[in-house]
Amino acid sequence: MTQLVMILMSVNVYAQCKNKAEPPGTAQGEFSINGVKVQVTGDGDGNSTASNNIPVKICEGETVTLKNTINATSTTGVNYWLMPVAQYNSLSVPPSTPSTASASYNTIGGDASITINTSSSWYTGPGIYVITQGDNSGNGTTSDYHHACQVIEIIKPSTPVATYSVCGGDLIRLKLEADPNNNYDEYNVTFSAVGSLFNPTFNVKPTSYPQTVSSGPIPDNFDRIITIVGQSKTGTCPAPTYTSPSISMTGNTIARPLISSITGTATSSEFEMAVFAQNNIQRKVFMRDPLTTVNYDYTNPVSNYTSTSTTTFDKVRVIVPNANRQYCFRTEAVDANCPITTNVNLANLSTEEVCTTPANLAMVNSAVQVSWLRALTNVTGGVYNDYRVERLLTDGVTIDKFFPAINNISTLTLTDDDVVCGKDYIYRVITNYGQKSTSQLLTIKATSTKPLAKIANVFADVQATNNLINVKGFFESGTDEPTPTEMLEYRFYRADSYNGSYQFLQATVPTTNTIDDATADINKQSFCYYMTWKDLCDRESVPSEKVCSIFLSSSVSVINWTPESSFSIATDFYRVNKIDPATRLVIKPLANNLKNTYAFNAQGLPDSEGQVIYLQIEAKPITGSISQNTHSNIVRIYRPSLLLSPDAFTPNNDGVNDQFIVYGRFVQKLKMSIYDRWGNPVFYGETDNYPNNSQLGWDGTLKNGEKALQGMYVYKLELEDATGQMITKEGTLFLTY
Repeated sequence: MTQLVMILMSVNVYAQCKNKAEPPGTAQGEFSINGVKVQVTGDGDGNSTASNNIPVKICEGETVTLKNTINATSTTGVNYWLMPVAQYNSLSVPPSTPSTASASYNTIGGDASITINTSSSWYTGPGIYVITQGDNSGNGTTSDYHHACQVIEIIKPSTPVATYSVCGGDLIRLKLEADPNNNYDEYNVTFSAVGSLFNPTFNVKPTSYPQTVSSGPIPDNFDRIITIVGQSKTGTCPAPTYTSPSISMTGNTIARPLISSITGTATSSEFEMAVFAQNNIQRKVFMRDPLTTVNYDYTNPVSNYTSTSTTTFDKVRVIVPNANRQYCFRTEAVDANCPITTNVNLANLSTEEVCTTPANLAMVNSAVQVSWLRALTNVTGGVYNDYRVERLLTDGVTIDKFFPAINNISTLTLTDDDVVCGKDYIYRVITNYGQKSTSQLLTIKATSTKPLAKIANVFADVQATNNLINVKGFFESGTDEPTPTEMLEYRFYRADSYNGSYQFLQATVPTTNTIDDATADINKQSFCYYMTWKDLCDRESVPSEKVCSIFLSSSVSVINWTPESSFSIATDFYRVNKIDPATRLVIKPLANNLKNTYAFNAQGLPDSEGQVIYLQIEAKPITGSISQNTHSNIVRIYRPSLLLSPDAFTPNNDGVNDQFIVYGRFVQKLKMSIYDRWGNPVFYGETDNYPNNSQLGWDGTLKNGEKALQGMYVYKLELEDATGQMITKEGTLFLTY
């Protein structure tokens, strides 16, 4: 019941015949319009599907003949009224007199001829109108009033609008477009040619637009002209005729498409087929999943396109549901002007199919493993030849490495161990059937489980000339030493003591295995270091052995240096070098082959070495890979001047201790003053060149030339050493004869 109501509601109802219930009631009437009978099946009974409520199209300018068709033995009169539908709907009963209608036509003979034009008082232009019939007739026994009505749509005739195509060279397909000019009930369509015996004509009654009309196969190649005449339902519409220009019947020959390859794109589920091109020919692409079906569903193409390529092959993109599964494709050539929407034309179907080659990459034991799905053996038009794996450069085009062809169809993996950790690699797999099936471009960053070699040789060398510490490391020759192309960087760490907290200091490029640490205060303390390295996977090696710079300090004439080794291997011995303070170059070694010794007393060195000496420690590693010695900072040693004086002297001219003379070391200038016990000066002497006048002294003679009395005297010595430092010494001496 619900379905019926929905159908009834979908009908476009313009009017319902009005019921006239007087004498003796209303009975069903009927009449014809230009010979087409109108029969009311439900006169005034509320049945909205009465056929008279579905508009009959009548053209403006058309003459219609209305005729009473009821079977009656007597008729006293038949009347027809015409009025706009809105006016008719405003009535409560059917019109019965001309005063209630826009136009009334009375006929006894049963026919009324009416021309639809603007001269009629009831006609206001194209639109919906109602024709009402009323009569008073009987069948010889009873007398009844018969009533009927019919909704009409008056249209303004216009030239039909159509397009056409020549299909496959022997058929014309006409399309009546969805256009306001196409408002006829039906059309007469003729495909005619001068001199041809084949001129098909069709009567077309569209239910919707656009409406397609096919000429059917035309057996000759005469040029054709299409004529279209629109008609109303009554069939006498004075409509303009559509006439096409002359149509050539020489069409394209459709070639069976050829598929040469299928190639994965940058999108994992997208592939590109290379299909032989034929300009302006429509193509359909069909897909099947070999795991679920052997046959294609030719009613459901996965892609439609028109070949317009001016090159040899079209590039046709298709999307697969799952990039990790295999899918196969065939194509069909279809006339682009006249596509077939159902079934498939086997004569225009590609004789070959192409199937995708899903592939994957994985890292296995520091090598790239390429894997792919097995080639199908039941590929239409193709026989398996081989697999080929290619490694590409980063441009995704240039071949970086070739691998041997794989002829065994069951071999589905290839291992590439020629890879560097952290580097990106691009691969593709090609299955050759005759047609070529290429996987997507697959990219992987190489990783590794291989242990990273330890930096075996490290040392820290103080470069006093530049006030920095040079730290350098390198691998042991003959080990798994990485090449610079396998490295990301060297890394340097520093602490303030051997067992202190090491902090990251600096990283260098793989070709630079050394740093100059200018942030270290070489004259303050020792600094300790270790090194690591990172591979391209950002993995960091274990730390090297710790090394510490040699820090040299002094206390008066004694020097001390830190015992921690400046080499990752043991220290063989230390050397004490005398340094030129201006050039900071070694003048000469002062002590050599000092083993397990970390101090040196410079006081015992000959005076010829000078009062101020600049010293540096040089360390030599034990025999091994490190051949470079390391050094400490430079310290300045000040050896105190030494002034010795006797407690007594005997000026008796016996040649022994006849003068009060002082003995000095590193003395440059000397002033000597001597006083008696009462503070009176008895002697004064001085020299500015003590090394050449070391016999300066008092022989016991007073200023008046007399011998001084035996007894105690006070002396005061003022000296300036080689560094310009002033020293004063006071004391007593005893003069005796």
